[in-house]
Amino acid sequence: MFEVLYTHSPEIGGWSREAFRVLLGYLFVSDAFTMTFLGQMWRLGRDLKDGKLDPYRVRPASALFLYAFNQFSLEGCLNMLVASGYLVYALIRALPQIHAGTVLVALAAVALSFWVRFVVVALFSLLELVAIGADASRFLQDLLYATNDRPLDIFERRFRLFLIYVVPIGGLAHVPASIVLGRYSWLEALFAVAWLLALGLLVFGAWRRGFRRYESAMG
Repeated sequence: MFEVLYTHSPEIGGWSREAFRVLLGYLFVSDAFTMTFLGQMWRLGRDLKDGKLDPYRVRPASALFLYAFNQFSLEGCLNMLVASGYLVYALIRALPQIHAGTVLVALAAVALSFWVRFVVVALFSLLELVAIGADASRFLQDLLYATNDRPLDIFERRFRLFLIYVVPIGGLAHVPASIVLGRYSWLEALFAVAWLLALGLLVFGAWRRGFRRYESAMG
């Protein structure tokens, strides 16, 4: 769809066709990460209602880590290969010169995208732990699907900051792509990365506390 739009305009939200491909590349690899490793997280609401979380009451292991990564999808690996190929193609077309430093930054941006994906699904599932069947969880999922494949520059500044620093959907693709393309200064990039890492730790801590409220199926 966006390739068609770019036949009518050289830029969308200040992003060229080449830059937008990089954004989509990070979105694709992030989505493939979810398909490969985090598919179980979308079943949390049902498992919570059915009382199927007892096996994850273990210590000192992390219940969130054990639950989130207990499913592996071979089909997701195929998606990851395709997505990674698209990202490499996008980077080659968008960046005039690629050297060792560029590769390291691009890989670090992939790791950041994976981290934020885990944070986002943990945040959504946290609402299920706090309030089973929470409408807020469905609202955030709708927000995710409506905004994650767009450059945040098209949104008003306060909403853009909300999508990066509160519900970090922007960390899936917009922030990684902006760092690699040099759209952020190093100070802006370091601040965004530091906050997304800290936010993830806060979400994981809240998830752990919320899981303690889980009512076992065994009573």
